[in-house]
Amino acid sequence: MTEDVGPRTGRTPASPRPRRFPIVMTFLTLIGLAISLYLTVAHYSHEISPVCTESATIDCAAVTSSEYSEFMGIPLPVLGMGFFVGFGALITPWAWRSEKPALRRGRLCATLAGVVFVVYLVSAELIVLGKICLWCTAVHIVTVLLFGLVVADEYRRIGQASGALRKVRQ
Repeated sequence: MTEDVGPRTGRTPASPRPRRFPIVMTFLTLIGLAISLYLTVAHYSHEISPVCTESATIDCAAVTSSEYSEFMGIPLPVLGMGFFVGFGALITPWAWRSEKPALRRGRLCATLAGVVFVVYLVSAELIVLGKICLWCTAVHIVTVLLFGLVVADEYRRIGQASGALRKVRQ
């Protein structure tokens, strides 16, 4: 039995969510997770330092071994892995299709916290250390892109909801 949707019922069919958002988010999340795993191995293996071009400004070893390489005693790559695993759970097909506000808010809050952390870390790299890590920068870019996609999805949802509300009011 199909639902009666249309002008007679006053309800509009929900347009499908773009498939490219979860695909791109999954790809970015896997990239972030892989880089975080690589940096975690480099952190705990004292024989391996991150492969990175060294110059006056670019120096991954200096950044990843600085006092800013840990937060509350936890290595940042480990926190990065936790972030990407947690975010990965929030974008599984089940979570993506769910209309539960907690999941949508979770995605938004997680990426917002990630962006705030990125601002802190980039400030520490550029202002305090005067060095940047290319691996860290890649994770920062991934985090900002994820935030942008989550905000774009929320904006699209709000636009759809307000459009449906206008149709109902007419």
